[in-house]
Amino acid sequence: MDLKPMIVTATRCVFSTMLGRDIAPDAEDCSTDISLSGGISGMLGFSGDLSGMLSLHCPAGVATGITGSFLGMEVADINEDVKDAIGEMVNMLTGGLKEALAQSGLDIRLAIPTTIAGRSFRIASGSAENRVCVPFTLEEGRFFVEVKYKPSA
Repeated sequence: MDLKPMIVTATRCVFSTMLGRDIAPDAEDCSTDISLSGGISGMLGFSGDLSGMLSLHCPAGVATGITGSFLGMEVADINEDVKDAIGEMVNMLTGGLKEALAQSGLDIRLAIPTTIAGRSFRIASGSAENRVCVPFTLEEGRFFVEVKYKPSA
């Protein structure tokens, strides 16, 4: 199953509808390691016919830019508003993926979004198998939408 077009469509739809920003994926896929010097990741697990997790990884400048567009206010640093906004973005992105999977006949159920923020962290994936990571670029910088999954037995 090729999840990349579903991720791209969901991401473009959420950013256009909720932030008023038209975006396109970068040409190349992500490596198995993503390093952020200060930033935030939002994650949301899913289960059902397919189980896994969708993550949104953002450097601080991108996360505050997304939050500012989402809330219509200036945001300087990662705070509770940014954590809430990134959690909601992950919720909407995973909802878009759920809708696309439903059109393919797959049923998934969503968990509750979680965010982590830090000054420096690295997201490492041991294998590229069953992993799709799509980079996008905003004027504030580059961010990543990643899905790790496995078919349920």
